[in-house]
Amino acid sequence: MAPEQIIECDFAVIGAGMAGISAAIAAARRGLKVCLVHDRPVLGGNASEEVRMWIRGASDHFPFYREGGILEELALDNARYNPDMTFPLWSMVLYNKVTAEPNITLLLNTVCLGAACREGRIGQISAFCLTSYERFCVRAAYFADCSGDSILAEATGADFTRGREDAAQYGESLGRAVCDGCTMGNSLLLQAVETDAPVTFTPPPFAKKFSEEDFRYRLNTDARMGFIANNYWWIELGGEGDTLRDARDIHAELLATVYGVWDFVKNSGKFDAETWDLHFVGALPAKRETRRYLGDYVLSQRDIDEGTPFEDEAAYGGWTMDDHSPLGFRGGQKPNTFHPIPAPYAIPWRCLYSRNVSNLAFAGRNISVTHLALSSTRVMATCAMLGQAVGTVVSFAQPRGLTLREAGAYAAQWKQMLRDDDCYLLHTPRKTFLTPGRIRTNASREQMRVLFSGIERELDDGDAPAVFPLHTPLEHTFESVYVQKIRILFDSDIASSERRDRELKMYPMRFHVPKNRERVHVPSALIQKYTLSVLTERGWEIVERAQDNFSRLRYVEIGRRIGGIRLVGEGCRGTGSALRLFSLDVIV
Repeated sequence: MAPEQIIECDFAVIGAGMAGISAAIAAARRGLKVCLVHDRPVLGGNASEEVRMWIRGASDHFPFYREGGILEELALDNARYNPDMTFPLWSMVLYNKVTAEPNITLLLNTVCLGAACREGRIGQISAFCLTSYERFCVRAAYFADCSGDSILAEATGADFTRGREDAAQYGESLGRAVCDGCTMGNSLLLQAVETDAPVTFTPPPFAKKFSEEDFRYRLNTDARMGFIANNYWWIELGGEGDTLRDARDIHAELLATVYGVWDFVKNSGKFDAETWDLHFVGALPAKRETRRYLGDYVLSQRDIDEGTPFEDEAAYGGWTMDDHSPLGFRGGQKPNTFHPIPAPYAIPWRCLYSRNVSNLAFAGRNISVTHLALSSTRVMATCAMLGQAVGTVVSFAQPRGLTLREAGAYAAQWKQMLRDDDCYLLHTPRKTFLTPGRIRTNASREQMRVLFSGIERELDDGDAPAVFPLHTPLEHTFESVYVQKIRILFDSDIASSERRDRELKMYPMRFHVPKNRERVHVPSALIQKYTLSVLTERGWEIVERAQDNFSRLRYVEIGRRIGGIRLVGEGCRGTGSALRLFSLDVIV
């Protein structure tokens, strides 16, 4: 056995699903040395090519509230590099984004085996690589469990819970009469591809046999093409047991169920599936719920229904409370119940760190929430925002020597860091450095109102982007000041009713693969070509000339004193015809 390797870092992240990826990138970009430990060969967790669960979030129910930040950056990268929405290329997009950060050490195929925790503080974790047989000791000042399964809970003594609470415990009107240990189950997904000729299917001997009655509430057997309406998320089992400890047995039953379902689709005569072939069956099940950590606050149904404002809001959710039956496919009842919510809601920082382990944060489906609240917060777009919040707050806490609890007292500061990085918050507008009173500008009064509002997205009752004709400079001049970087926030049509038409295309979530599938594109609202200049004592100097921009948020490093900035839009994609902008500001 090879000797144990010691990795020293500032921040160790366990789990590289959408939450862990976002946490690691956010912290690394703000200067921390990060070790990202992931037990699979590919990144993405439930959104990976091994599982292929769709990424969902607030905008599915509230179109103006699509999540931004690193997740939107990944979505735009995917549109640029993966126009056919294939999962292998999505894996490349994720891998490229993580490995492009020099401050991240990525350990794939590496299982976290345990942790050393003393007096309520983690000192190190142990890990083992399944392909190289290497052992690792990862030492860090802060740790984030983004595994979904709360893998560090037992190893550290961190408080956690599982199952469904009774209604009285948190005053939840939808709660149970009596608490129990049931959870939502695991799903094994399938994907089909359309071919040019008939394809037969012979089920394997272990496949289950199903009748039409088994698919009530799941497949529309009256629609000849109803079998391609979704990705079969309802092939779900295991919630009445322990979705973690029973995972192997659940997986075996799910495999038998998946092949039995496809046998029904192909051979029952109910569907026009002759030319459709089984293209993919998940390599492992997607888990919805296992264990949840307990933080200083437990988000509940009441917070979601009432839209509780939190001073330490770190992210927001907006998916409906989507509670799945523990019986899953076995039960014969509806697979899930949607409990509508009135509006997007804030999620506080106090739900994202352990109440009894001072340097343990978490993000994803294992945060400090009730079962009912989890039914909303568990979706991956929300999880990505939680991860970016964790990485950002840890990067704030580390140089100041703060515990995660102590960092909450500085929420006003790190919330602005999140807003700088295009993470929208419901109750916290971004504060611009450049203000109308500090600059001279050729922007109109209405354009200035948009550029300095701090909202930075088009809401149903908010601002549309400021629009500037191509080849017409937008120019701000001001008293000379040392500028670290220029911050530009373009319009990517992130939050508008029109975005909903493209929503399925912007994430790697194509249900199935028809022959006439449409390729995706970078949004035409996003400027493709532009020139950025700064005013120095020698006059205007070009600092960036972009020819193929596909970013919504753009930071341009400056590192000197300047007295002005000038931005000129020079070319659009598709039907675009102008420079559409939400902010042109500086970071000092």
